[in-house]
Amino acid sequence: MRKLTLSLGLAAVCATSLVAIAPAATAAESGPQAAACFTLWDTNGFRDGSRAFSGNDKTFSGDKWSSGSAMNDDANAAKNRCGHWVHLHQDVNYQGQSYGLKPHSEDSDFENNNFANKASSLNGF
Repeated sequence: MRKLTLSLGLAAVCATSLVAIAPAATAAESGPQAAACFTLWDTNGFRDGSRAFSGNDKTFSGDKWSSGSAMNDDANAAKNRCGHWVHLHQDVNYQGQSYGLKPHSEDSDFENNNFANKASSLNGF
């Protein structure tokens, strides 16, 4: 009986150690596991197409707005719901003129900051 109890105890310990725990999403991950906290809009006033981000994007070439149109050099508004700065860059690979949005902020019109229709990449994640 003692052998059976010991075997059952070891089996229980082994079973609990095999339980998989899903890792937390890293800032650069996307998809359902990661929360997208930064959103860009095609048109000022948060209108028309949008695209949410949960990680860096070194080039907007080939990216599309939710409306289906190309988004490179076409962003005009943003909401940063992240707990960190996010920086937009005029050129790919985080180069050229940049514009940063502080944590938990929004800008409904990039024209006010001379950055309308310029974004080609973003980082800060």
